[in-house]
Amino acid sequence: MRSAKSMRRVALLSLHSSPIAPLGRADVGGMNLYVRRLADEFQDFGIQADIFTRHADSKDPEVVVLESGARVIHLQAGPKRHLPKSVLPLQMPALAAAFGAFIERERREYDILHSHYWISGQVAMRYRVQQDSDRPFVHMFHTLAKVKEQYQGTPDKQESALRFDGERCLIGRADAIAGATEGEARAQARLYGRSPQRFAVIPPGVDVEQFSPRSKTSARARLGVHAEHVILFVGRLDRLKGLDTLLTAVSLFPPEVCSGLKVLFVGGREKRGAHGAPRLQHVVERLGLQHLVEFRGKVSQEELPWYYAAADVCAVPSAHETFGMVATEAMACQTPPVAFAVGGLTTTISDGQTGFLVPAADTAAFARTLEHALCRAPLELIGRRARLSVQRYSWRRTAERTIQLYEELEQNAERSRWPRVAGQ
Repeated sequence: MRSAKSMRRVALLSLHSSPIAPLGRADVGGMNLYVRRLADEFQDFGIQADIFTRHADSKDPEVVVLESGARVIHLQAGPKRHLPKSVLPLQMPALAAAFGAFIERERREYDILHSHYWISGQVAMRYRVQQDSDRPFVHMFHTLAKVKEQYQGTPDKQESALRFDGERCLIGRADAIAGATEGEARAQARLYGRSPQRFAVIPPGVDVEQFSPRSKTSARARLGVHAEHVILFVGRLDRLKGLDTLLTAVSLFPPEVCSGLKVLFVGGREKRGAHGAPRLQHVVERLGLQHLVEFRGKVSQEELPWYYAAADVCAVPSAHETFGMVATEAMACQTPPVAFAVGGLTTTISDGQTGFLVPAADTAAFARTLEHALCRAPLELIGRRARLSVQRYSWRRTAERTIQLYEELEQNAERSRWPRVAGQ
């Protein structure tokens, strides 16, 4: 890879959700981790990364300097509190103005604008137009409205009606679209009728030092888990993540499997000891699973590997995953994932070799596969293969691929500024 010496500063826009917010909260997940780890890695290449997000908490200072040296900059737009995604587009003009004002005040130029999620992309695009800037502009969707709608069956009521047109515009206007898999480019062409000028496959990484194998016995003792079999779920407690599907699947288990089983749910707003959202608790009671299910609430990234280690399998029952970072984290800990064969999960999991893939939306098959994995599959062997298979994903490699894309776009922009010679 070429040196990153020509790169000095990168603006990463993650305006609807802060990369320093605790993982597991509403609208806080894999994208937040991706942006923060990318910024941290850039520092090692001598690139100053500034992450811009909306000021949604009055307790946060305007600028937070991370341990790596990357900065998180809070832009004032609307009240300093969480706002639903459906109303955030109303703040896009204010966000673009605040972004421009910060740059002018600091007398700072950025070599690249790299936006994450459609609202950030619209703000970056608005800023470029207002400033008549030719700085390269990269966008990463992380999730697309039409893909979510396809797998949910209905549009997301929490989303703005402007999202589809906003995403379609970005596909055509960004200098490059980055995505975790080639499938994203195909989905954009199929569902939006547009193909990007350039599409770069840049999958997320996994920290194989942090997410590493450890003693199952020690992990269960540390977490206070007493069971013969443990199924783990990690993620936000929303419908698209498939919690209802997992609970229904567990309710289909024969009594002999349930007798020594615990199902742990990690994620959500509350800390350990929470009972889960009232709706989910009602589902647990209706299915008669109170004695099997524990909602552990949010846990730190430092504690999370112990949960993966304590589990026999990690259930990933999502209706769709663009990539599926939970699956790769579990695999790095030698815990095989059981997932629906959707999205990026089909690129990271080899069925029967490094985990288990189930036909999409087949709850009965998900139950059968979980039971097979717990009772008959050689999980230790599959776990070792799983860890080996994710060695190819690293955050450093993610940063290298991203910088390579930036430099190629910079070279193209520089060539376009050269005056044309008559006749050429």
